[in-house]
Amino acid sequence: MSQAQKNLRGIVAMTLAMALFVLNDTCVKLAREHFETGQVLVIRGVFSLGLLTLWLFLAGLRDKARMLFHPKLVLRGVIEGCIAGCFISAISDIPLADITAILMLAPLIITALSTVIFGEKVGWRRWSAVVVGFCGMLLVVRPGGSVPLFAVMLAVISVIGVGFRDILTRQIPAGIPSVIVAITSSTGTLLAGTALSATGPAWHTMTSDFLWLTGGAAAFVVLGNYAMIEACRDTELSVISPFRYIVLVWAVALGIFVFGEWPTSLAILGIALIGASGLYTLHRERVRRKSE
Repeated sequence: MSQAQKNLRGIVAMTLAMALFVLNDTCVKLAREHFETGQVLVIRGVFSLGLLTLWLFLAGLRDKARMLFHPKLVLRGVIEGCIAGCFISAISDIPLADITAILMLAPLIITALSTVIFGEKVGWRRWSAVVVGFCGMLLVVRPGGSVPLFAVMLAVISVIGVGFRDILTRQIPAGIPSVIVAITSSTGTLLAGTALSATGPAWHTMTSDFLWLTGGAAAFVVLGNYAMIEACRDTELSVISPFRYIVLVWAVALGIFVFGEWPTSLAILGIALIGASGLYTLHRERVRRKSE
């Protein structure tokens, strides 16, 4: 397979992954209309772990299970639990397209964190992109508008967590299978849900609709992670990465058709600014790597 064919496969996989992740978010948002965050996290986590454990056995990777306790995987699982707890708590109060746009700030957050963690030099162009992306977020959430400030804060905390998680992911040894990484992530979210359930409101009686939604969310997120892995394997990331922003299209479409959430003109402008700043950051990273 030529590099161009590999890249095409990666583009298709990335596009599919983004659709699957938004479908997961849609199921979670629907479940959150009547059920608490902890309950959603626990039940989705149980379904996810069941699917991933089956994957582990079918792939013949049972002997790799000891890698689950690698310190970086444990830390990543904790971060993933915090991300999921904040994100799912916020998603019931923020339109789907808006919260998805906030998550698209992750590449900009990583740029900012790289200066602190790795001492990387970031030029004025990339810093400008970070500022533009932040302004886009302000247009999306419109401080003082109808979105509760607490929900916005939770969404911002979750995207900062995504930045730390992705930086940590780069440091995970290549010999650890992706399914092992996914299992630690699901375990982290399950434990986070358990903690929230123990300190929060009592669970509601589970209905068949709730089980279908959480089971569907688990399937979508597991398949989305697999598609993401395929998108990044043996491909040129500088070519593939910009296609992650198609998630904004999926989120706007599902927000309209499922929840009747029509984005305002200011929100559309903010989403466009976030997308443009993220794409420009990826472009500058590509230029920087070519010059090294």
